[in-house]
Amino acid sequence: MVFLGIGGLIAWVVLRPMPGQSLASLGNQHIEKIESSHKPYNSKPPTSGPHVGNIATWGVHTNQIPDEQQVHNLEDGGVIIHYDPNRVVAETIVALEAIVNRYPDKVILEPYAGMDAPIVLTAWTKIDKIDGYDEARIRGFIQAYRGIDQHVPGNG
Repeated sequence: MVFLGIGGLIAWVVLRPMPGQSLASLGNQHIEKIESSHKPYNSKPPTSGPHVGNIATWGVHTNQIPDEQQVHNLEDGGVIIHYDPNRVVAETIVALEAIVNRYPDKVILEPYAGMDAPIVLTAWTKIDKIDGYDEARIRGFIQAYRGIDQHVPGNG
């Protein structure tokens, strides 16, 4: 009986669906500066692709982080919670800040206008678009992807 229980647990861990949608990787090429030309990203906000060599500070941001910088945070195992400031009310932003403040690093909250949904979660090659505040879904995404470093030896 114990064997079946452990086997079932292993099957659940291996077969459970991971949160969000997987997107094709655009690689992790470093570019010299934010203004450098590069191929376009395949999502808004981006989940992989060309990026600058420095990362944004982990935690709550009140201004949008340049795409070319936030991608490096994702490469370093970060998760970003983006909210459209034109579609999300102040109470929701406070609730999102409370989630982010539970983590010492590897999680960012930022405003990002013009997205397909009011709240979008990103990790390296992962995206989840949310129509409204859903703490369990947000925390599940963070738990699934936070801390998974994506550096390829010799490339950044």
